[in-house]
Amino acid sequence: MNTWAREAIPLDKMRLRIILNKVAFVEEHLEAMQRDSHGIEYNSWKDEVDNLWKQIFMYIHKIEEQNQNIALEVIKESWVSYITHYGAIMLPNSGEK
Repeated sequence: MNTWAREAIPLDKMRLRIILNKVAFVEEHLEAMQRDSHGIEYNSWKDEVDNLWKQIFMYIHKIEEQNQNIALEVIKESWVSYITHYGAIMLPNSGEK
């Protein structure tokens, strides 16, 4: 990441920092969801995590194309774990996955 950060435009550096912060927030939510998978707040946590992932991918989309693969690599482990354990993301107002 350091090589990329030195070569990236400042806006991409900021976006990567936002992405990393949102991934950390996702991971905190996932820990809570794992502790209380049948609890009252599970669905609201799941909705919030889905929204965070959407935001993360929105930021990645805005990063310069040559840096997108690096950003995707940064989130890969968390994303694969999430999608493996919690399934598809619900699309707003569509009822579809």
